[in-house]
Amino acid sequence: MERRAAVSRARLVLLVLLLLAGASRAAAEESLVLVVSADSPVTHLEIIDVRKLFLGLRVAAGGQPLRPLDNRSDERMHEAFLQNVLGMSGDAFERRLLSMTLREGVPRPAVYRNSAELLDAVAADRSAVSVAWLKDVQRDRRIRVLRVLWRD
Repeated sequence: MERRAAVSRARLVLLVLLLLAGASRAAAEESLVLVVSADSPVTHLEIIDVRKLFLGLRVAAGGQPLRPLDNRSDERMHEAFLQNVLGMSGDAFERRLLSMTLREGVPRPAVYRNSAELLDAVAADRSAVSVAWLKDVQRDRRIRVLRVLWRD
């Protein structure tokens, strides 16, 4: 009888640990999303268009040229964007931007180191496109999520 109680307690402890591990995994999961103003004419962007836009090439929607905003408010987010969306290192990205600026006069994307300021800028500019963590934008009615770019 004591052995059954001990086994039942062990199973209960194991079950609780598994549930806690699953809950912490779900809480830790983050999604990197592509965002625009809620008033933006952009309804969809292919990954290739996102790459072109952030690498200094012209991308338009509804006849309006789009403007990339570089979100550097979180180093992990920036690294995920570089590796999983642009497919390059930070150094390669910087070299590419410098090259486009020097050769063709293409201005570098505006860099934002504060998430709230970035979201204000995206909300205020119909042509702005940026990336953010889903948890930071999902309740902001001024911002529209176009697509999930990466999940942790």
